[in-house]
Amino acid sequence: MIIDLINYSLDQNHQNFSLKEIEQNLLFLNNDNKKYIIYYSNIAYFGGSRNKDEVGIQLSVSTKHKLIGYTAEEYEIVILGYDAPTNTFTFWKYDKYFETNTKQSLYSRRSSILEAKKEGFAKFFHKRRDTFNNKKNDQRSISFSCNAFLFPLILKYYSKIFDRDFGKDFNQKIKRHNFPYCKDDLLLSLNLYFHDRNTKNIDKKDPRLEEASRLCSLRFKLLGFNPIDKFIPDKYTKKFRNTNGIYTKVQNFKFTDPNEQGGYPGGAHVAQKKIWDNYCKNGIIDKDKIQKDAKNLSERIISEKIEILIGYKKISKIKLNNDNQEGILAENDLSPEILEIELNKSYKQRNINPNNFSDKIDALNLLDKSNKLHEKIVNNLAKIFKQKKLPIQYTKHIDFLSIKNNKGYLFEVKTFNESNFNQQIRHGIIQLREYYFTYGIYFKKIPLNTSLYLLLDKNPKEYLKNVQQSFLRDQRIALCWIENNKIMNLNEEILF
Repeated sequence: MIIDLINYSLDQNHQNFSLKEIEQNLLFLNNDNKKYIIYYSNIAYFGGSRNKDEVGIQLSVSTKHKLIGYTAEEYEIVILGYDAPTNTFTFWKYDKYFETNTKQSLYSRRSSILEAKKEGFAKFFHKRRDTFNNKKNDQRSISFSCNAFLFPLILKYYSKIFDRDFGKDFNQKIKRHNFPYCKDDLLLSLNLYFHDRNTKNIDKKDPRLEEASRLCSLRFKLLGFNPIDKFIPDKYTKKFRNTNGIYTKVQNFKFTDPNEQGGYPGGAHVAQKKIWDNYCKNGIIDKDKIQKDAKNLSERIISEKIEILIGYKKISKIKLNNDNQEGILAENDLSPEILEIELNKSYKQRNINPNNFSDKIDALNLLDKSNKLHEKIVNNLAKIFKQKKLPIQYTKHIDFLSIKNNKGYLFEVKTFNESNFNQQIRHGIIQLREYYFTYGIYFKKIPLNTSLYLLLDKNPKEYLKNVQQSFLRDQRIALCWIENNKIMNLNEEILF
């Protein structure tokens, strides 16, 4: 897996390289005409030590003799240990303190590796005296641990990472390194560019932009770059790989396309041209291969497994999410269960693959429900009803339900922005009417005397059209939002 991690991280960084295993635990890497010999091993606990935090790798005499031979050929020697639970690489400085005729242990600390997982990197200096307290034979070990996917950045600064003060600005180097679009991000954007449409100009409201944005963000977290503010420039944390960014990248590909005019020049010309040329042979773009590769990439990201993402393990079968995939009206005649809401439940990321849905509205609705803000609003709504001593319930379809004295309150929660407001209003109306019919009239699980509420994440007045407001009244649906722990309507009345 170490080889796959190195290969994937360099490839994603658009680097020109060749990597091959020359013998067991030894790799040859030619990266931009600079030659490296990499000795790699899994990090382990040595055992028998009084310090249970102490971990590391060991170099045999034969291995050290081989490394000495390669230094004579002007190779850069890289000593690398891999810790699978944290997906981190640890590097040790190859210097004069390496003994040639004895087995040697290179040390780090489990606490340092855990810090590297959390912060992106960590440094550790170790000094151990021999059994006879002979200072001349002291063992010295300087190690540098980091997220394994930062391997290209480590190579770039390998001669400096062991300097005492280098760690002070390494965090900023990580942020600059992660900001450009990687190969996977570009593939998802290129696939959008060639998606079947009547025009090359993708609409800014196209829901596929949201899905590509979500996949890019999910992949970034899967790599271990979380929380995001530690790994990209501060001013971009709120809009990193958002729909506007993906839209711009699609327009960059239009500019790259020799058969089209327009688009945005943008940056990363070399990276965009490189991925374009990968799918273009004799001037003809292989759209089928782009679509196939993008679908495969989406499945690898959704697997949430690093070993699948990097290609170490193949996708035999992606287990589909247990969420509803065909809409409530297409399900078997099974009476859905009404459940109690658990307040302040910790947020759990859910992965929704739109390709698993025949109805795209169902896919978008479930994407909404998997949103952290959506769960927060439902939780706040439940608190308001709990304070009024009203039941707080839900089903696998309904966001929030309260029934008391043969009177029901049914809420559908929607978050929105300027580009998707109309879409969210339409979907909310469809869901509320569908849920009312299915649960009230068909299953008779809720009272016919049930009021319908479309609860938004903020005041919608500046976006709401008169025809929408009239349609909501006609459908007997109250549009509302939470403000100062109160549920408000368009007339600025407190509903609850």
